[in-house]
Amino acid sequence: MRRKTWNILYFILAAAIMIPPAVDYFTGYPYRFADPSGFLEVTVTSVVDGDTIRTGDGMVVRLIGVNTPETSGEKELYGAEAKAFTKERLEGRKVYLEKDTSETDAYGRLLRYVWLEIPERVDDESIGSHMFNAELISGGYAQPYEFPPDTRYSGIIMKLARLARDGGKGLWSISRQGTTKGTYVP
Repeated sequence: MRRKTWNILYFILAAAIMIPPAVDYFTGYPYRFADPSGFLEVTVTSVVDGDTIRTGDGMVVRLIGVNTPETSGEKELYGAEAKAFTKERLEGRKVYLEKDTSETDAYGRLLRYVWLEIPERVDDESIGSHMFNAELISGGYAQPYEFPPDTRYSGIIMKLARLARDGGKGLWSISRQGTTKGTYVP
C-alpha cells in the first residue's frame, strides 16, 4: 500500500513539472520562438493595401496573422479605410520585420510581422503597443487570419480581435462576422 501511495505522489509531481512547459511549447505561449536579434530594419516606401507593403529595397511584404478587406478587384467594405490607415502609419517610416516560419507566400511576398520599434522583450503588452499587425486588429482594420505554420502570435491576435469586435470597432461595426475572409473569432 505504501509503495502505491509513493507511486501516485511521484506521478502527480512529474505531471506538475511537465504539463506547464508542454502546454507552453504546443501553444506557442509565451512566444518561444521570438528572437529580438532576428528583426530586419527596412523603410516602407508604399502601401499596396491594408496588409501588404513595399520596402525601399524592393521587397513586397504580406503581414502575417491579419487580413484586411480588399481594395483592388472585388472591393470589400472597409478596405479603403484599412489601406489609408496602413499608409498613414507606415509609408515613409522605418519598421522592423520579423519572420515566423515561412519565408514567402504563394505569390512570392515575404511573410512578416511588422514592428514599429524593436521591443525590449516580446510579450502581450509589447505586441499590443509595438506590432503593427496587432494594431490593425485592435483598430478593427483587419480580421485575424491564421495560416499555419505562421501562427506564433495567433493567440494574442485573436484576443485583440475579440476586443475589437465586442467594441464594434472598424469593420466590426459593419458586421460581427467582419467584412473579409478571416479566421473565425469565437
